[in-house]
Parts: sequence; structure tokens; C-alpha cells
Amino acid sequence: MNGCLKGLLRLAFIAVAFVAALAAWWFREPIMRRAAHVFGPHSTQLPPVTDTGVGAPTPKALSSTQTKVDRLRRATGPDSVVLSANEVASLIGSSMDWSVRKSFDSLRVELSEGSLAVHCRLDTRVIPPDALGPVAGFLSPREPLRIAGPLRIERPGLARFTVQELSLRGIPFPPPVVRQLAQRIAGADSTGAVPLRVSPGFADVRIHPTAVVLYRLKRSEP
Repeated sequence: MNGCLKGLLRLAFIAVAFVAALAAWWFREPIMRRAAHVFGPHSTQLPPVTDTGVGAPTPKALSSTQTKVDRLRRATGPDSVVLSANEVASLIGSSMDWSVRKSFDSLRVELSEGSLAVHCRLDTRVIPPDALGPVAGFLSPREPLRIAGPLRIERPGLARFTVQELSLRGIPFPPPVVRQLAQRIAGADSTGAVPLRVSPGFADVRIHPTAVVLYRLKRSEP
């Protein structure tokens, strides 16, 4: 009886394997197209710097950012200041923990309404192999990374950039994986937020497609 049962199971296994192989052969073209899309060549180009919607950190932009923030700290200073995309990129880049920042080459910051996206060429050697599974074997030492989400001031001197979207080599990852990768790649906490050390001179921030406004005092939600 046991021999018959084993024989039937073996036949069933062979039948399933045959059907799977037949299906793979029948649908080989869409399967290969999908594999090529996911694992094939992807552009490594980063967004071009425009200083209106996309900025990159520069010594000049960092200096002007510090000057504007210092104005907010003065008793006779303005209630708010406006930062360009280059200034925002300089602020983000200088506020990151160095253990994270050193792996983010060619940093770019792209502005949109209510959120921003950080682009860079990531040193993939800093990512634990188990974090990416089989995708890890297809990555080069430097791959384009995009992380995006809102930025808020938690308290004077500390901002949090919550990563809601993450793509590597142009491949977007699903939300359950985004939080885990944000922790491994960008030093995010358990909620997926990256802590940024900023000047205590401003207490609120509003992000727009062409500029970011820093406010001296906390504003009420719109």
C-alpha cells in the first residue's frame, strides 16, 4: 500500500513538474520580457540639477543656507526664509549622519508639493546581502537610489524624513520592504523615518515644487 502511494505521489510530482515546464515554455516570451525589465540594464542617470526643482549640495549653497537660518534666530529676524533646491540639498546632505552620507554619492534632492525625493548613487556594498534577496546578485557596486517622502520638524534641532517610496536601479520596492531597506540603507528608525540634525533656528517646514520655506515658529496644520 505504501509503495502504491509513493508511486502515485511520484507520478503526481512528475505531472506537476511537466505542467510547470510546459507553462514556462508556453509563456516564455512575457516571462523573459519581465525578467529583462526587472534585472536588465537600467539607466544610472540622476535627475539633472535645475536649482528650481532639483538641487545638489554645493559649498556656496550650504553657506547661504546657514546665513538664512541664522537670520531666523535673531530677535529682529524674519518669520520665515525660502531655500532653493540647491540649498535644500545642502541642508539635507549636511544633516545626515556621516555613516549614511558617505555611501550616498552624487546627492540630488528633488522637490514636490509636500514631499521631497533624495537621489544618489548608492554604495551597494553597505547593504547586507540578505536584505535584497536574489536581487543582490544583479547589482553593481554603485547603483542609482531614490528615496522619497515627507519631511517634518519633530523638535528644534531634529527633523525626520519619512521614507515612503524606495527604488534601487529603477526597481521600486513594495511598502513592506521599503521600511526594512530604509533602515539598512539610510539609517531610518523602526517607523521608516531618517533622523536629520538641523539648526534649532526653525521649528517648521513647508515643501513646494520650486522651493522650501523654513519657519521660525510652528505653524498650524492647513
